[in-house]
Amino acid sequence: MAENINFNKSVFNKRNYNKIIDTSFKELGVKTIQEQLDEQPTVQEFFDMYNVLFYNIPQLGPTLSHEYLVKTSKEYIGFEEDNELITLLQAEITNLRTQVLDSQQQLATFASLIPNAPEITIPNINLPQDGDEDNDLESQLNDIPTPETPDTTETPDKEERVVNDFSKYPKSTIKKRSTRLGLSKSYIKAIKKDYDL
Repeated sequence: MAENINFNKSVFNKRNYNKIIDTSFKELGVKTIQEQLDEQPTVQEFFDMYNVLFYNIPQLGPTLSHEYLVKTSKEYIGFEEDNELITLLQAEITNLRTQVLDSQQQLATFASLIPNAPEITIPNINLPQDGDEDNDLESQLNDIPTPETPDTTETPDKEERVVNDFSKYPKSTIKKRSTRLGLSKSYIKAIKKDYDL
């Protein structure tokens, strides 16, 4: 006995074929551009990963290091503008140090005019010129000795001033003493009585 077998054939027209049949090579691991973009980490995910890996990243190195991240980020954001500010501030520091040196030289000059003043020596310092990196002004200025303040006697109190005035000017009047010392007449009279002057 013979059986009839019916074969059915599906035919697609050219327009519907690509819509119905998947012609991509997914079996070979090839990803579409959209799939690749979807797999890229977001900015938030990047910083989350960065925080996790922070201590695993080497500090220095030409690539894959914190140094590399800093250098590339500086170039990207135009960090050179801040370097100009640093240069200006360094110039200001040099200017202020020059003023300090001038002030110390003036102090030495004044000290030489005062009898029994301690001797102040000012070292010879070569101030750096533009582009001169070999001259270390900071170390030179740190070598400058700080002038010592001469010993002074304590300022006498009001009572001692009145007693000293009586010994220095025994014939002066109370009114003149009051004017000279800037004290009241009654206070001078009280000291005169207490000390029997």
